[in-house]
Amino acid sequence: MFRDRFFNYDNTGSPDPTIAPSFVPLIQAQCPLNGDPATRVVLDTGSGDQFDTSYLNNLKNGRGLLESDQVLWTNLETRPIVERLLGLRFPFLIFGLEFARSMTKMSQIEIKTGLDGEIRRVCSAVN
Repeated sequence: MFRDRFFNYDNTGSPDPTIAPSFVPLIQAQCPLNGDPATRVVLDTGSGDQFDTSYLNNLKNGRGLLESDQVLWTNLETRPIVERLLGLRFPFLIFGLEFARSMTKMSQIEIKTGLDGEIRRVCSAVN
């Protein structure tokens, strides 16, 4: 559960250690344990209305709201890509250009229909 990451990560009674300590109380205030589960929180604190690398900087600074996002920084395979997009590692990647390329690639994914595919009830398991 999302809230467990900020209150009781892996049943430790503490937040996820990959979260910046200064970020924890901000999220706990927005999403209290017994709060409304429909509450919306901005994934990109700082520039949620702009298309920039702020989201990636948040990950670098331990401010990833979702654990699946924060792993982009903590994982040894994906961190160099984030560093290249932030201009921290050579060869540098240009965020806007790489985003456009990824959208082009995604547009070429063929949709499975009929008996060619299925909608999984559980993403990690075949029905």
